[in-house]
Amino acid sequence: MPAAHPSPTSPHHHRRGARRAAFVTSVIIILLYGAFYRWIFAADLIRQLGDAGGVVSLSFVFSVPFACGALSVAIGRFFGSDNWLIHAIVLPSAALAIGLVLSVIFRFEAMICVIMATPILFVAVILGGLLAHHFLPRNGPPPGLQVTIAVFLPLIAAWFEGSLHWPSETKSITNTIDIHAPAEQIWPEIASVRAIEPEEIPNSWIYRIGFPRPIAATLDRHELGGIRVATFERDVSFFEVVTAWDKNKSLSFTIHADPSFIPRTAFDQHIIVGGRFYDVLDGTYRIEPLSPTTSRLYLTSNHRLGTRFNAYAGWWSVKIMDQIQGSILEVVRERAEING
Repeated sequence: MPAAHPSPTSPHHHRRGARRAAFVTSVIIILLYGAFYRWIFAADLIRQLGDAGGVVSLSFVFSVPFACGALSVAIGRFFGSDNWLIHAIVLPSAALAIGLVLSVIFRFEAMICVIMATPILFVAVILGGLLAHHFLPRNGPPPGLQVTIAVFLPLIAAWFEGSLHWPSETKSITNTIDIHAPAEQIWPEIASVRAIEPEEIPNSWIYRIGFPRPIAATLDRHELGGIRVATFERDVSFFEVVTAWDKNKSLSFTIHADPSFIPRTAFDQHIIVGGRFYDVLDGTYRIEPLSPTTSRLYLTSNHRLGTRFNAYAGWWSVKIMDQIQGSILEVVRERAEING
């Protein structure tokens, strides 16, 4: 005899329907909840949210996904489901992944911001789900006070975070490259960089996810106090003042990035150079002769970080600048060796 299938009115069928309803409802509520807080933190409507750092704050990056995980478990309880794997981990993680994909598709966030935030977001959403599964009552009426606290947790956290002192930290990043050319051939390639063709830039992952590529660096006069203008794709320019000039040995300059002159489409507004959270302060080239025909070129830059998670942001800053500075040194090496 053929196997019997549950009828549309069987208890098994109703349980499956309830599970599907819980899943879909949870995803929709979590997405709407996250979108609301993304809007309210970014819109700068409430001073405390801006003081906390807006979307670049622990209140948003950690508290919002944490609350999403808790909401997922609470909704599961409402539908009579106590499956911790589904409601504490799988469902909120799936909703978060959908939200991140949509934020990139509709350009609410830059790819680099999503990549940087993803580890924190997923840890927070799963932690919120697991804690809610442990503490929320499994029997009796649906949780009320606990869910209310979770819903408003980002606002409570932002009020507290905004009252704290905003930290600032400086990171130094150095890249080196060995060049088969004497210092006299390398110096002209760092003092003033002629237009860089796209094929000269290594195909680094930072450029594949949208960072502007370097184009050129012009110098008005080859001496101390000279003005150097470094240009990148998408009309990005940095103004540099030469602070140390030791021909064929070292070149140092301050770097000024005015956010009001950087197009909004060039960088994500949360990590814009010269903004509240990140800035490049200065740079130094140094040439070390290794032999009459070989030199080692150093490129060092200093960066200011001003987030609540400088240790984590600093790790990303080092990774990103290592790629940018490394690609610039590759261009200098190729040109100096060819000219030799």
